[in-house]
Amino acid sequence: MSESVLDAVRGDTKASLILSGLELFSTQGLDAVSMRTINAHAGARNASAVHYHFGSKMGMVKAIIEFLKSQLDVHRLPMVTSLEARAAAGEPLTVREILGANYWPYIRLFEDPQLGRHGVLFLARLHTDIDPETQTLLNQDAHGIPARLDALLAKALPELGDQERRTRYIYSWTLTLHGLAAGGTWKNTSLGDLHTGSAQASYERLLDYLVGGMTAPGSSKA
Repeated sequence: MSESVLDAVRGDTKASLILSGLELFSTQGLDAVSMRTINAHAGARNASAVHYHFGSKMGMVKAIIEFLKSQLDVHRLPMVTSLEARAAAGEPLTVREILGANYWPYIRLFEDPQLGRHGVLFLARLHTDIDPETQTLLNQDAHGIPARLDALLAKALPELGDQERRTRYIYSWTLTLHGLAAGGTWKNTSLGDLHTGSAQASYERLLDYLVGGMTAPGSSKA
């Protein structure tokens, strides 16, 4: 978490409520957590603080999503913008570096000792929530990152149709999110201890797998 976020939490009731909601939602789920519970966890003096700042539980969920994406965008935006500039200059991009621009920020988020695991767990929970309102909130992106990455992937993988390419991209995002949410379970799998010694090593292993999936030949039945 950036120092500016920590400073905000120390003196800002709204920021404190966001982080309390993030922790509770990530560990207990949306349905199990009440607005009153969030108020108490944040130490808010006003029992109606969540309603005052966010209007409703879904208003708080929206605020948490926007907060997490702002943290991701600290790294994502410069990386994506740099790739776009290189592509505009005629430089060919690899699938690996395009995917890396999206997924390295998630690794950085996960590593954050104050925010990371709760942030990833929260996003993973939302991803499995079939409620249309929740999915609409999750799909919103102030900077259009998914569409911008898709445009770069379209140039790097011209042999794939739009639906095939985009489906593979969503698969890659889902795998990354839920793989990170699984956390330390890599030390105790059905095939033994598969954890790596560093986040960088885990990231490179993940990219190896994702690139293979994105670049595999399309099925003749597709």
